[in-house]
Amino acid sequence: MNNERAATDGAESTESTDSLDPKIAHHSTYIDETKRILDTYIESGSYRDLERQVIEENILNKKTNEYRKNVLREVTRRHIADTDEFAVTPLMRIVTGNLRSDVVDWCLYYEFAQDPFIRRVTTDYLYPEFERGTLNLNASDIVEFLRAIEDDHEKLQSRSEATINEAATKYLTSLRNFGLLEGRQQKEFAVTYIPDETIAYVVYQLAGRGVTAASEVIEHDNWKLFLMDESTVRRRIRDIDSRYMTYEKRGSTERLVREYDTAEELINALWTSRKAHTSRTTGPRRPWWGE
Repeated sequence: MNNERAATDGAESTESTDSLDPKIAHHSTYIDETKRILDTYIESGSYRDLERQVIEENILNKKTNEYRKNVLREVTRRHIADTDEFAVTPLMRIVTGNLRSDVVDWCLYYEFAQDPFIRRVTTDYLYPEFERGTLNLNASDIVEFLRAIEDDHEKLQSRSEATINEAATKYLTSLRNFGLLEGRQQKEFAVTYIPDETIAYVVYQLAGRGVTAASEVIEHDNWKLFLMDESTVRRRIRDIDSRYMTYEKRGSTERLVREYDTAEELINALWTSRKAHTSRTTGPRRPWWGE
């Protein structure tokens, strides 16, 4: 049985009038907490045991039971689709695979940004601002954008002004935490470099959804989550390590060939490569989930 499933895990969110809910207003990015929770989930092999460790043993080092439950609930909503049946997702393999921290963090951001609210604001507001060369980003402009589209989204309509304002502020803070933006009081676009491994992860996740043709991959809106236009995506895929995929363009014909069939096989290869490198430089490390 194939155990690759997830709450988001590379699947583009399908918006409806009810799906665009600014849940970020009540939560944080929980980057470190997400890593610890997914790592513990893999090690324990049971959601119930994970729940016990988070709430009773306080592995996240949070002061109250309520806070521990809230963090676990939110990370579960984002990344664990079924609490009754243990299932490993590509993102979990990335988080627990002893890969470079920048690879893990950008893959984590990619899945975080599949939330309908984060995705819509990023692709339809933030990316156009980046393309226009906007220097400073303000929560008030995001609020204005949200109010302009709220007629199509019931959950936006039902949210108070205070909640919308908080969601806009936390949205900017979240993207700063992940490294897409920078600045404390005044946010602006950061200079970023998305690792080859993350580029490959996105390509293989898209393939898992049936997006395989070179033109479809390059033109996909998911790249806007990294503020990458089509020419940048084409260049990165063209220049990517041939261990992951090969890309050719002859005239109007484009060809993209993945070296592995699934995201799981890709991640196993990434882990094997990383393990060989670390064994030469730092000695043995903690075994990965599959070993």
